[in-house]
Amino acid sequence: MAIGREAKNVISFCRNAVRFPNKRISIHRTSWVPRRCTINVRHGGSIRIGKYVELHDYSMILSYGGDVTIGDHCSVNPFSILYGHGGLVIGNGVRIAAHVVVIPANHKRGDEDVPLYLQGVSAKGIQIEDYAWIGAGSRILDGVRIGRHAIIGAGSVVTSSVPDHATAVGVPARVVSVR
Repeated sequence: MAIGREAKNVISFCRNAVRFPNKRISIHRTSWVPRRCTINVRHGGSIRIGKYVELHDYSMILSYGGDVTIGDHCSVNPFSILYGHGGLVIGNGVRIAAHVVVIPANHKRGDEDVPLYLQGVSAKGIQIEDYAWIGAGSRILDGVRIGRHAIIGAGSVVTSSVPDHATAVGVPARVVSVR
């Protein structure tokens, strides 16, 4: 006997409600969160996952004091890590390949007599607009906006914003074409 879509949504909702009882984690009932995916609110913040989002095994979403919002119809592939620190907003239809790290924070530097880890962090936030594609192994760093329909090539390190409809590749990532 086949289970209908609505029944699967109810089962998914119940499973997520038991697994993530924290009120700061909101996962739409149509989204898929496998057992081997980590979603955790640490040091405050919140995590909101929209409709029809696919998270894959071994992906991680960690708030670290900031808010993480993922729009509808997105996918986050295995071994990708999304941090929240200064805020992370991901639009609709965004595709994030395997081994991507998105970190909206950076260490402050200044006093040579104080260890770097004790100097604090700056956290400007990251925004990834609708329908962007992030290639495997990319790193998206603090203060960046990735435009609508933008493509980030595999292995790129994005240190500055990428405009709408652009393709950026390299270390650091540079725009190589605009459609």
